[in-house]
Amino acid sequence: MRKVTALVTVAAATLTLAAHLAFAQTGDAVADGNGHPNVGALLMPRADGSLRIICSGTLVTPRVFLTASHCTSFEEENGFTKSYVTFDTNFGTDPNHDIFATPYEGTIVTNPDYKPPYNSDVSLILLDEPVSGITPAQIAPLHLLDELKAAHELNDLPYTNVGYGTSEQVVVKGTGPTFPFDGIRKVTVSGYHALDRQFIHLDQNLARGLSGTGYGDSGGPTFIDTESGPVVISVVSSGDVPLYSTSVNSRIDTDAVQDFLAPYLAVH
Repeated sequence: MRKVTALVTVAAATLTLAAHLAFAQTGDAVADGNGHPNVGALLMPRADGSLRIICSGTLVTPRVFLTASHCTSFEEENGFTKSYVTFDTNFGTDPNHDIFATPYEGTIVTNPDYKPPYNSDVSLILLDEPVSGITPAQIAPLHLLDELKAAHELNDLPYTNVGYGTSEQVVVKGTGPTFPFDGIRKVTVSGYHALDRQFIHLDQNLARGLSGTGYGDSGGPTFIDTESGPVVISVVSSGDVPLYSTSVNSRIDTDAVQDFLAPYLAVH
């Protein structure tokens, strides 16, 4: 992977439950294993009390799990104020995991500026207890992507996506479109498409040797490499319906997002 140089010094699942809970890995996704231990799955209880994956997210401090607003608001719409997080790499199919238990519980904090479907689509779970044994991911510094765009760097970077979601659409004769899901944390690499004030749009077209995100990856991170290591630049918000060509990710290097995050990042 090409690393960003000299521009900045960096400081610091099943199919979705409703149509607006969008965007798992498409194309040539590979199992992440222990590549990104700070990327986890956001879980919501079923009627029987067991837990199911609804979205993805990232541990960015020992107590802050970064995810998407459309994920946290979905939980709130279903009557929940508390949420659950797992960093199990294989929550969907691991015969040893307990679907009725997870080691991390926290309070849902939905961005007060969120407006459906994807405006201010960055929120968090404030975990009750700090996570030990997992190094949190670094988040992008303020205006990183604007600086990279001004320096004409964005087109040259690989964009690494990590999450628990489904694969791109497969049309099965007699069944129709399906989106295969296995609950395994996977990694893909996308290319750059466009940048605006709130979103970075990424290219995941297989014909260009790329891959990307889909249903269940909502809230999951996209990383780029810098001199100080990988940083999270965005969380997954949306994409094209069959998961073939593009993804739309909410930037976390904007003033509005970092103002929202600041008081929670300071919690110990």
